[in-house]
Amino acid sequence: MTDELGLFLEDSDEQLTFMENALVNMQENGVNDEDIGALFRAMHTIKGTAGMFGFDDLVGFAHIAENLLSEVRAENVTLTPDMIEIFLLSKDHTQKLVEIASTHELMDEELKKTNDELLVKLASFLPNSDSKEIENEEIEETQELPADDYGESLWHISVDLHEDFYTSGMDVISIISFLEDLGEIKKVVAVTDKIPLLQDYLPISAYMKFHIQLLGSSGFDEIEEVFEFILDDLELSIFKVDDNESLVELIQNEEEQEEFKTFLLENELFTQEQISPPQIVEEEPIAQKETVVEEKVEEIKDVLKVTPTPKKDAQKIEKKPEHKTFSLRVDSSKVDHLINQISEMVIANAKIAERADRLDDTELGESTTIMTDMLEEVRSSVMNIRMVQVGDSFTKYRRIVGDVAKKIGKNVNFVINGGETELDKMVVEKISDPLMHMLRNSVDHGIELSDERIKAGKSEVGNVTLSAYPDAGTIVIEITDDGKGLDRDRILAKSIASGVVKEDDDLTDKEIYNLIFAAGLSTADTVSDISGRGVGMDVVKRNIEDLRGTVDINSTPGKGSVFTIRLPLTLAIIDGFLIQSGETKYIIPLEMIQECIELSKEYREQMKGNDYINLRDSILPLLNIREYLKEEKSQSERENVVVVRYGDYKMGLQVDELYGEFQTVIKPLGEMFANVPGISGGTILGSGEIALIFDIPKLMEHKIRKIK
Repeated sequence: MTDELGLFLEDSDEQLTFMENALVNMQENGVNDEDIGALFRAMHTIKGTAGMFGFDDLVGFAHIAENLLSEVRAENVTLTPDMIEIFLLSKDHTQKLVEIASTHELMDEELKKTNDELLVKLASFLPNSDSKEIENEEIEETQELPADDYGESLWHISVDLHEDFYTSGMDVISIISFLEDLGEIKKVVAVTDKIPLLQDYLPISAYMKFHIQLLGSSGFDEIEEVFEFILDDLELSIFKVDDNESLVELIQNEEEQEEFKTFLLENELFTQEQISPPQIVEEEPIAQKETVVEEKVEEIKDVLKVTPTPKKDAQKIEKKPEHKTFSLRVDSSKVDHLINQISEMVIANAKIAERADRLDDTELGESTTIMTDMLEEVRSSVMNIRMVQVGDSFTKYRRIVGDVAKKIGKNVNFVINGGETELDKMVVEKISDPLMHMLRNSVDHGIELSDERIKAGKSEVGNVTLSAYPDAGTIVIEITDDGKGLDRDRILAKSIASGVVKEDDDLTDKEIYNLIFAAGLSTADTVSDISGRGVGMDVVKRNIEDLRGTVDINSTPGKGSVFTIRLPLTLAIIDGFLIQSGETKYIIPLEMIQECIELSKEYREQMKGNDYINLRDSILPLLNIREYLKEEKSQSERENVVVVRYGDYKMGLQVDELYGEFQTVIKPLGEMFANVPGISGGTILGSGEIALIFDIPKLMEHKIRKIK
């Protein structure tokens, strides 16, 4: 796949997301101009970019959909709920056309049938155009250039690219391709006199102007729409060729007006009469004629000065402000590579700092301290590039929930909270499928049918809420429903029958609820295309754990369930706290640490052989890391407790030495050590030693099982 095709797929996916969000929003909140505009722009962009690649099937379908949306936007057609449903189906079909176009395949019979059916449905909403046909033959005979708004007109389009035009991600070929959809391009003339010599040429800078003449029935607004995404990146002038006032204005804006007139004449863009219309005066000396021409020009200037708003067909686009910001679309692999390089720099800097400490070199130590601070700032900046608001991804679930509810005949209200919460883009992408599966299950298994809810004293509309918020160095994602809750006895019976647990196992309610994540277990009575096959929830848990996250369930019979997912903010670099137990060094994620205390003689006397202490009138369970990982006793005479918190749980880790904060580059341990309980990865210290990174949730899970 070429880079250009990859960009096409990425852009199309983004535009299709805009379409779906706008349609679902109108379903829920009613039709509004903003969503209609977003819908039109998305389809317009897809059609234009598909045309650049010659994807005719996609262009043909998008063209009809765009025409209907244009009528809707012009308020010639009212957008009804039925039309929104058709547009949702059209969005799905467009996605399939994009997929097969990217592989250069042809539509099969089934897809072709769907394509034709949707085209017929879309066309059925278009207003009858027969009544709009008017005869222009008489006008065309008397006028060299047709100028009727309902017939074809010859338009002149002047495009002056700003120097940073290419940062917009567009190119001139794209613009011309867009214009070709509006009519016949009669001329394209490039102005190349500003292109510098090779030694002064910058490939990322734009130096050219273009003059384009377009013959078509489109109006000013439709032509300007082609440039709507890049109006800040160029100067644009659009007018009909026979509009002398606009032509004079175009000439007046050129520094070398006489040279520009010659350029227009030589390239046959305008005639001599159009550029310098003859003056009807009596014979008089040439000097007087020149004076008359100058006076006419001055009159035109005065008219332009006192008329602040030019007429529509001669509109001149304002210049962009000197300072502007813009977005860059960057391949995620480039950001990943940059993060890896920074990670290696962090490790190298740690080695230098270690060396400076050993040599007791003050100047070198100061330099490494400055370098550490700078690396921390660079690291934070680069990591922020990867951080995205989860709301942009969450909105797509609105349609999924709506479709599932409609299919099984349930009335569901879906709410999204905390969409502004930021999370690593990679984590967002990997959590997408698990969230989709859990939401479908909440609607299918959790929410009751309307008559069942009324009998239970509830409103007939069920509620499903997807929330996100930061907590203790993690991001929490909750899926809440007010349905019937999980059936504890049914889950346990199914688990025993499936051999997941034994009949004499002593399990808490929470452990029983977590059995739904066991492979092959399903509590559904019937198998449907939504659920019931016993696959999916085990994959959900595995995918979440692969992200170093956890999933927890709370359920109240008759009132609903809450699925709580906790995820790390990022997967690459964390702020850690370096400790030692036995002969091995470990890293604890800094944001999970509440405090560090010395395991004093008084605390030891309190323990009396137990593994907990009384910390400020609160019982704190302890996990002895040396015993847990079977470490040999160290030479340290002092023992310390690191108090960590994760979610609603808190415990103390008994360790030997505390070394302080440490920028931690997370390295995978490989398959051999992938399943070591309580260890999520490793890192390299400045001394070259390996330090293992604690998986705090797993350590807490071990401690909870041991207490029970």
